[in-house]
Amino acid sequence: MTTLLVFAAVISILVVVHELGHHLMAKWFGVPVEVFSVGFGPKLLAFRRGETEYRLSAIPFGGYVKMAGTSPVRGEAIPNGFDSKPRWQRFTILLAGPVMNVAFALVLAIVGLWVGIEIPTPNGPEATAIYRPEPLSAIPLGVKAITASTKEILSTVGGLLTGTLSPSHLIGPVGLAQIAGESAELGWRAMLAAMAFISLNLGICNLLPIPILDGGHMLMLLFEGTTRRNVPFRVRKAMLAAGAFAMLVLVVTTFFNDLSRLGLLNQ
Repeated sequence: MTTLLVFAAVISILVVVHELGHHLMAKWFGVPVEVFSVGFGPKLLAFRRGETEYRLSAIPFGGYVKMAGTSPVRGEAIPNGFDSKPRWQRFTILLAGPVMNVAFALVLAIVGLWVGIEIPTPNGPEATAIYRPEPLSAIPLGVKAITASTKEILSTVGGLLTGTLSPSHLIGPVGLAQIAGESAELGWRAMLAAMAFISLNLGICNLLPIPILDGGHMLMLLFEGTTRRNVPFRVRKAMLAAGAFAMLVLVVTTFFNDLSRLGLLNQ
């Protein structure tokens, strides 16, 4: 139960960071934001500020920003809505969410170095010491750590796409929950590192060109900008359905991977 609660708290924080990027950039370009929800499902608490209703919803594993945009029936643009804005503005609004997650991971890495990280010593396998660099030195070290982790994530994605890596390497919600729970048991320093790792993964994975993700929508905007033609509404719907199916397959695959790592499928 503790692991589940810790994971819910971590995911909620990271989703707020992600959606805040979309929210702030949408506001910057004058797109009305109708709902900013932490969690899904029935709303538990809500208050309105200006045109936006801020919600705390019942299911804590996620969240969303609802912007005024395209009619779900005919694909007609709403005045000042998302789809009425120039493509470069829509692209920037979509990009802002993943960028916020990557930036948040960098901030956590730098803060983690400022407060000190535990490193092993030659005195034994369980002996550790606190390494705390100079404040200014922590910034380039944090950038170096995030850059190295980004390269590792991209290498993993590339290996999965080319078939050189098995899908069994993928970690799903259960695995991430285990990482969050174990990190919480090790202390708040380990928790900072785990949050940075999950935030970086969330940011980069949202840039993948899968239609239901930010990266997929950004790819469609790039296609439209290059061809000077809008993707037909029915084609968009079909691509989103295909993206949703791909995400479902991915979630199921990672779920079984996590259960296999825990040894629950071999019992």
